[in-house]
Amino acid sequence: MWKPVRKLFKANRDSRFRVFILGPANSGKTTLLERLTDSPAGAAIVTRSGKRVKEVPKGNDQRGIHNIDDEITYASNPAFVFHDSGGFEAGGVEELEAVWKFIRKRSLASPSQQLHAIWLCIPTDNDRPFGFLQSGFLSQSTASVPVVGIFTKLDGRRTKVEIEVLGPRPSPSDFCDRAQEVDQKVAEFVNRLEARCWNERYPPTGFIRVENMHEVSEWSIASCDQLLQVTMDALPHETQRSLLGLTVWKRNRRIHTIYVLKRVLHAGAKGNIVVRTPQPVQDEESELHADKGFRILMVSEL
Repeated sequence: MWKPVRKLFKANRDSRFRVFILGPANSGKTTLLERLTDSPAGAAIVTRSGKRVKEVPKGNDQRGIHNIDDEITYASNPAFVFHDSGGFEAGGVEELEAVWKFIRKRSLASPSQQLHAIWLCIPTDNDRPFGFLQSGFLSQSTASVPVVGIFTKLDGRRTKVEIEVLGPRPSPSDFCDRAQEVDQKVAEFVNRLEARCWNERYPPTGFIRVENMHEVSEWSIASCDQLLQVTMDALPHETQRSLLGLTVWKRNRRIHTIYVLKRVLHAGAKGNIVVRTPQPVQDEESELHADKGFRILMVSEL
């Protein structure tokens, strides 16, 4: 079962899936990438022209748009390469022009440098999340590079709706009694945003909604899986889908193994053999899957 996957992985060892993540400042881009790659805060590796650069100190007011060509990777899964648009100011014509210049340049680049997908982050905790950046970007075609719309920070929108519906000091019973009303208002807000995007000249190929991405949970991992699936469905070429599939496979080996282990150990499933070892298995050729000191033999689907 794993031999064809390993063979493809070796053949594409030097190929990486390249994503341009676009959105205003504080739209949850960095948190999304950390959760997607199962990395702690501040673990990004930024390289410029092949050389690692120091991270800009927090509080520095420099705009990242000037470093749009920087490659952002994470040691937990270096098969992903990200480019960040940086923050956008209101009416940022200069920034938007830099975005289009970057997309055109990457469209003509060599296969190893080409852009595969664009993730457009729209923060829903903002009362006016759809502005110059979104409308300007969706007014032009990105050609063969698919765009996925990501409605981020739904937990922030939910908090605002709870205050609106329940008042500043709700009781626990208020949350239970009016939870459905809160959910409905949050959904209506995001539905309006999605409809606005669909009405643009070049709308995203697909959409997903994420919340509580700052927490490591089965919910946040499932949201990342959904993002990868929507991206996979949007890719126009089989070679790109295969490349993303290999990247996801490497990611899933690391992230999902611990959750499978927890389910196996909790359920005490018969017929499964679980052996604890001091160190994770590092050999790519091994039929074993490992993470965080566990080695798994014969884990069936639960």
